[in-house]
Amino acid sequence: MGGCGLGILELKCMFSDSSTKKKKHMLSEIPVSELVRKAEEIAKTCNSMDVAAAHSQFCPCFNSVGEVDLSNNKLRKVASREGSDDNYLYCLRTQDIQHEGLKHFQWHWSRAEPVIVSDALESASGLSWEPFVMWRAVRQLNHLKHDKLLEIKAIDCLDWCETNINIHEFFTGYTEGRFDRHLYPVMLKLKDWPPSTLFEERLPRHCAEFICCLPFKEYTHPRQGVLNIAVQLPVKSLKPDMGPKTYIAYGVAQELGRGDSVTKLHCDLSDVVNILTHTAEERLTKRHLESIEKMKKKHFEQDQRELFGNFQVVQEKSGNNSGGSDATISGNNLDWLEASGDGAIWDIFRRQDVPKLQEYLKKHFKEFRHLHCCPLQQVVHPIHDQTFYLTLEHKRKLKEEYGVEPWIFVQNLGDAVFIPAGCPHQVRNLKSCIKVALNFISPENVGECIRLTEEIRTLPQNHRAKEDKLEVKKMTICAMRHVVECLEQKLRPETT
Repeated sequence: MGGCGLGILELKCMFSDSSTKKKKHMLSEIPVSELVRKAEEIAKTCNSMDVAAAHSQFCPCFNSVGEVDLSNNKLRKVASREGSDDNYLYCLRTQDIQHEGLKHFQWHWSRAEPVIVSDALESASGLSWEPFVMWRAVRQLNHLKHDKLLEIKAIDCLDWCETNINIHEFFTGYTEGRFDRHLYPVMLKLKDWPPSTLFEERLPRHCAEFICCLPFKEYTHPRQGVLNIAVQLPVKSLKPDMGPKTYIAYGVAQELGRGDSVTKLHCDLSDVVNILTHTAEERLTKRHLESIEKMKKKHFEQDQRELFGNFQVVQEKSGNNSGGSDATISGNNLDWLEASGDGAIWDIFRRQDVPKLQEYLKKHFKEFRHLHCCPLQQVVHPIHDQTFYLTLEHKRKLKEEYGVEPWIFVQNLGDAVFIPAGCPHQVRNLKSCIKVALNFISPENVGECIRLTEEIRTLPQNHRAKEDKLEVKKMTICAMRHVVECLEQKLRPETT
C-alpha cells in the first residue's frame, strides 16, 4: 500500500518512552481517531470558544465604529492599499507587553499579521553582540573535537556563489566595509554561523541572552513555550532544527540593484521571530557613491540589451532612466526609509496576495538574476526557489499590474519581528547586521504549516526547499495528546 513497492512497511509508535508503557490506558496507546474523539468531548465539556472568535471580540487598535484609531501610537503605517484595514501593523515596546497582555498580540496574530516589538534587548544583561566578541567567545570554547573555524564560507551577494574567507577578514569587512577594484561595495553574508545545532554549545551566554530577550515566551520559548507546539515532541524523538540561527551580513543604505545584501523572497514553513542584535554602518565616500551610480547605469544598460536586444528602443520607452524608479511605495518615501533606517528593510506579503505575487514573478522572471549574476532561465516555484528579490522598480510594477503591495518597514536595532507562517518575505540590509532568528509553531498557524508542508512535497525531489524537514503533524498530535492528558486529569472527579 501507499507506493512501498516490494518493501515492508513498518509502523512504529512515536510515543514509546518508558513512562507511557506503565499504564495501558495512557493516550499513547490509543489511535489518533480516538484521541480526536476525546479532544472533541473535552472541548464540549469545557464549553470552549473558537479561538478566532475569541480573538475577534476586541482590539484597542480600532475605535467604536470599527475604524483604525489613528491616534494609537502602537500602530505603524506600512502600506497604502485602497479599501483595506490592514495597512497598519501592531508595533509595541517590550515594556508594553505586561500592560497590553497576550490577547492583543493574539488578535493580530490570528489574522496572520506580522507584529513588531521594539527594544527587545532592554531586558538583556548587556552582553555584547559585537562580531569580534562573538568570535572570541567561540574560540575560547574550542577544543580538540571542534575545528577553529578560522576559515568560513561566505556568500557573495553579487553572484550568489560561496567564497572562502578568513573569519577575521570577514568581520573586518563587516565593520569597515569591503570594495572591489572599481570601488563598488562587496556584500558578503554568513548564514547560520555558528551552526544552529552548535549555537548553544559554542555561544552559551549569547544563546541564553537571546532566549531571555524573546517577547511573548508563551509562543517563542524553545523549551518551555506552552503555546509553542514545537516543544511537545517526545524527549527521544528526532527534532527539526528550529534554531536559534544567526544571520550575519554586510549592508549599505543605497539600493544597488545588483549585489545588494538581501535575503531573497522566501516563505518559512513555520512562524519566526527575528531580532536585530547588532549593526555597523559602512560609510561611503564621494568616490564610492560615484562608482555606485556609474555601475548602476552600466548594469541598467546591460539589462535592457539582454532583455530587449535593442538599447535605443528601450531608452525611448524608459525615458533614459538609468537609475530605476524613485516611486513612492506604500505611502512611505523609501528614500527616507533608507536614510533613517538603522538596520534592514523588510517586505512581507499577505497570504491572500501569494497567487498574484507568483503570477507576477512567473511573468517577469527573465528580468531577475541569480547564480553567477545571470538572468534566470526557469522557475520551479517562484517563492520556494528563493531566487527573487523585488527591487523598488519591481514593487512599483507589481502594484501597478496586480494591485499587490507588501507591508514595508525598517527593523531597527533591538526590534523583534514576528512573521506568521505562509507570509512570503524578503529583507535588505541598510547596514551591516547581525540578526538571530528562532522558528516556532503557534496554534493559530498549525493549519498553514501543514499546508506548506504538503506544498513542499509536490516540488521536484532535488529542490532546495525539501532540505527543510518539519514534522508538524507529529508535533500537533503530540501537543493534542499532552493537552488532553492534562485536561482529563483536571476534569477527573476527585476520589476521597
